[in-house]
Amino acid sequence: MLDMDMNQPGLELLVRVGLAAVLGVAIGLERQWRSRMAGLQTMALVSLGSALFTIMGAYSFPDQGDRNRVAAQIVTGIGFLGAGVIIKAGMTVFGLNTAATLWATAAVGALCGVWMWREAVVGAVIIIVGNGLLYPLAKWIDRRPQRPDHERQTDF
Repeated sequence: MLDMDMNQPGLELLVRVGLAAVLGVAIGLERQWRSRMAGLQTMALVSLGSALFTIMGAYSFPDQGDRNRVAAQIVTGIGFLGAGVIIKAGMTVFGLNTAATLWATAAVGALCGVWMWREAVVGAVIIIVGNGLLYPLAKWIDRRPQRPDHERQTDF
């Protein structure tokens, strides 16, 4: 864990929230670069908000109930946000990757909120690399010529 001056918990909390915002911006840059529905600002706010809610849950209810319930509700809230970016047009569905990226970005922010900064950084890197590398791979696979069903080999 990164050494912080425990006599200044306010500084540590600012660093947690700041890291969440920076990682959200990094994830959002990739989305903005490719002109996706949720980009730079959205990803930064999702990560930042998740960190703030996680910190609030940890510090606001020290003797009452389960403090993890606040963090658990982040998943539900992001689910509603993700549902808002999914669009169905005929037989085609758009926005699933953006919704999944929102969900994963919220996890990065929550990790920052509980000061699991190594995991948050690794998670953000994997999200960025995954979106960057898997998108061209998926497009390449989609462009491959498909054989009609009756010409495909079966295993049985």
